[in-house]
Amino acid sequence: MAGPGPFNDPKIEMRQVVRDIHEALRALRESVVTAVMHRNQAQDAVVRLERTLADLDTKTDIVAKIPNPGLAAELQAERGRRAVELGEARKLAARLTATAESAKLNLPEEEARLLQRARELQTQFIDTVIASNAPDDFGSEADALFDRARAKTQNLQNEAGARAEVSAARAGEQGVSVAALSSADGPAPESADQMLAALEARLGIQNAEPHIDYDPVSPASTPEQASKDPVPALSEPTVNVTQLLEPATTTALAAIVRKTSSTEGAKGETARMEPTQRVRIAAIGTGNIFRGAHLPVYPEIAQAQLVAFCDPDPAAQRAVMARYRTVMDAKLKQAMERGDQETADRIERDRDGIQICDDISEVIETIKPDLVDICTQPVLHAPLSIQALDAGLNVMCEKPISRSWLESQRVIEAVKRSGKLYQHNENWLWDPDWYTAKKLVDAGAIGEPILMFLATAHGGPEGAGRFWNSDFGGGGALLDNGIHAIGASWYVSGLEKRPTYVKAAQPFGMSIRMPNRILDGRFQKVSVEDDAHILIRFEDPETLAWTTAHVEGSWSHRDSPDTVVIGTTGRILFVSEENRRYAVVMDSYDREARRIEVSGPTWQPWPSSFYGEILNMVESVRHSVPSISDANFGAECSAVVGASYLSERDGRRAVSVEEFKTFARGFAERYPDDPTAADNALVDALLAAVRK
Repeated sequence: MAGPGPFNDPKIEMRQVVRDIHEALRALRESVVTAVMHRNQAQDAVVRLERTLADLDTKTDIVAKIPNPGLAAELQAERGRRAVELGEARKLAARLTATAESAKLNLPEEEARLLQRARELQTQFIDTVIASNAPDDFGSEADALFDRARAKTQNLQNEAGARAEVSAARAGEQGVSVAALSSADGPAPESADQMLAALEARLGIQNAEPHIDYDPVSPASTPEQASKDPVPALSEPTVNVTQLLEPATTTALAAIVRKTSSTEGAKGETARMEPTQRVRIAAIGTGNIFRGAHLPVYPEIAQAQLVAFCDPDPAAQRAVMARYRTVMDAKLKQAMERGDQETADRIERDRDGIQICDDISEVIETIKPDLVDICTQPVLHAPLSIQALDAGLNVMCEKPISRSWLESQRVIEAVKRSGKLYQHNENWLWDPDWYTAKKLVDAGAIGEPILMFLATAHGGPEGAGRFWNSDFGGGGALLDNGIHAIGASWYVSGLEKRPTYVKAAQPFGMSIRMPNRILDGRFQKVSVEDDAHILIRFEDPETLAWTTAHVEGSWSHRDSPDTVVIGTTGRILFVSEENRRYAVVMDSYDREARRIEVSGPTWQPWPSSFYGEILNMVESVRHSVPSISDANFGAECSAVVGASYLSERDGRRAVSVEEFKTFARGFAERYPDDPTAADNALVDALLAAVRK
């Protein structure tokens, strides 16, 4: 008979094993993760303040040329304040970096100590169970306790962002200290988590699926149980790294983050990448837009590595591989000719490392990229984006964000719950024309912007029948073509404004003007709009300032005035002369005041906009900051399209964007358990306005 002590009752000791070790692991890892997250926040604050200072310097230079001494003095004062904040932020970031690195270095040793503790308890426990001939109900009690242990362990392992960094550091530094704890029975498991799993196996408890919610305090399911069954403390309490952070430090960090970030505390925030780390990208859908516009720019972006093509069509797979080899060979030759051996070596490595996948599930499970580039038909945009986000991948997706505004809301929900980054790929935000126009508007070259005409029109994609099928696209020319102009007009108006009212504009509105087309080789009746003329009102919710945009999205050629941005003191128009493109500023007397050659991210007229959008998302992932063109931006553009149809249906009266959203939510309420049916019903109801 065993003497008095904690091992008299196997159930009590099992509870102590599970609670002690898992609570210690939780506290230890949480403290290190907190230190790393604080460091990341401080570093991001430094970057944002540096950008603010650079922006203030640019504005100061512009004002100096006007000149405007009063405004220049204000800018200098603001710069002085920001410089002080930057100095404080840099000191804080350095201190938090040292704390985080120290915590990461100490983590393997602390986990090894817990591992030794687990081994000792395991040996004692097994011997005592065998000696005491535990009662038959012990197995079920152990099963429940181990379920709780596994649930806690899984929860720890699934933490995103900083936890991934901590895990990587632990895996790289743990080998020696853990191996030193091996016994005569063979090598020890790699962590205290795995030691508990080994203990479970030796007790004959297998395939127990976790079914108890993770409780960071105790396994007890009610407060009463928790009070009757307190958690015993470890004999050697672990050090909580967050205690090393002085209250003044955490207060200063919170203040700086509030000043420099509009997305505090995002769930599952993606960790910053190391400076030399490349973003691994898989392309989902390899049709014309990818092969023609996206693929050629990847070799130019050293920070990105294209690792896989995903397409279920064997013909598309062959086409993209042939295009890829052609592009890479040409870029390799160019690098060699200019003596750029580093780039040549990178291109050769990347060229030989590409993989082909048939399905996004294969990409998720096998490739495990950092980012996916979705270039499929619009019907797949939202489902594939959601699947990738829920799998922990960052996403950039071609416009439009979805077939319907209702679908876009599910994308936003996936972004929120996953904590990953999403970019709505509206390449016009990086187009040389609109990028240059935006800079001129911000510089006050035409006063306050009040009106703009944006025409995006051509004869129609008659060789591609899917564009004319609402089952694939959700709409016609406005959703495919005009969506560019919607996003660009908002961007130039100022993203601090919001789209508030939309009107189908006379005399054409939302209509089918050329109804008989040769599509897929035969004459067919057109069932989606081939012409759209709409007015959009963008309003600043604080100042109530507004800008009006006239957008034409047409597959029946241009009817509206040519593209121009009109302000209170002048206008900006675009001209092409001798293979050069210019933004021309006309004053109030219609005289040419300035002529600036447009420029984009690569100083090329095309495809610099695609280069810009891809590079922007790569850098967003590397620095863990949201894109300027996020899921909310894409969803609001989709809402403008929906409101355009609603305006046409209601006699081309002005419709508020909120009125359209209420209209759309009515379909979601009608089909509460079938989102796809709600999407289809909404699309059909809107398109009925142009099919009359």
